[in-house]
Amino acid sequence: MCYVRLTDEQMAPIGKERTAKQWIQFAQECKDAGMVFLLITGGEPTLRSDFPEIYESLAQMGLSISINTNGTLLTPKIRELWHRLPPAQVNVTLYGVCREDYADLCSNPDAFDAVVETLNWLKKEGILVHLNTTIVPSNYPKWMKLEEFANDRDLELRMTCYCFPPTRRALCDNCDSFSRLTPQEAGTLIAQDLLYREGIDAIKARAKNLSSPLQRSCDLENGDPIQCLAGRSQFWVTWDGRMTPCGMLSTPDTHPFKEGFSASWEQLRKHCSKIRLCPDCARCEHQKSCMNCAAVTFAETGRFDGKPEYMCELNRAYRESVTKLVEKSK
Repeated sequence: MCYVRLTDEQMAPIGKERTAKQWIQFAQECKDAGMVFLLITGGEPTLRSDFPEIYESLAQMGLSISINTNGTLLTPKIRELWHRLPPAQVNVTLYGVCREDYADLCSNPDAFDAVVETLNWLKKEGILVHLNTTIVPSNYPKWMKLEEFANDRDLELRMTCYCFPPTRRALCDNCDSFSRLTPQEAGTLIAQDLLYREGIDAIKARAKNLSSPLQRSCDLENGDPIQCLAGRSQFWVTWDGRMTPCGMLSTPDTHPFKEGFSASWEQLRKHCSKIRLCPDCARCEHQKSCMNCAAVTFAETGRFDGKPEYMCELNRAYRESVTKLVEKSK
């Protein structure tokens, strides 16, 4: 759902999903070129009937494999496979802390029981598990319960407070009902969650870092290049075979199934090396605490050198919240 949301009618003019054989051959190309780490995600990857075939072939290549899953469809065949060839990590999306939460959001209260059973099985197998959750207005009041759910099971919860605007809305999605936290809510929650997980000493350390603003030249005409791994040592391949810098960027893109992995990767790297972000962001004294990136900028503004005002407000709210928490602790 995060990365694929097309009906059959919308998919028809674009193309069908790649076959297991195609994915396996492509992965071998990537491995031969030096790929070590691989994330398998979706949609929900375990929905594919040939998931075990794909996974076993990838695992036998010696790749370090992580899986994104909702945790509800681990069949006996998948469990036998993971017992024999365990993934390096399984990231389970957590939509709530009880049957009622899953009924409200997923229309399936039984899914909660399936997730809990999956988590218990993964821990019993000794497979590293992380929980992922995204905070939106509907579950905002329950953010601490989500943390407590993870703590009770000795699991790490990675909470996302920032929601990208729908990046494919121009292609197919109706985003009229798109809902996310205000930047003030998101920035405040990031500070509160840090306090919950790491304590006041971590907040004080962040405050000390914030008190020494980044000094940059005020006459920069161009923004910074991409700072993360996207398009430098990391790539993303979509269901229909396009290669992009990361999962949240639909451009630039190349076509590795047509052109071969190596040629497509070199093209992508060249495209990404030319990207420059907002000059105002490069000059900003609060850059160190900002979570802005190329994908955020493009999603928020439709261009790489645009100024993402939402992120500016979020960063401001985060800094103010950190300062207030330190003052409150005195």
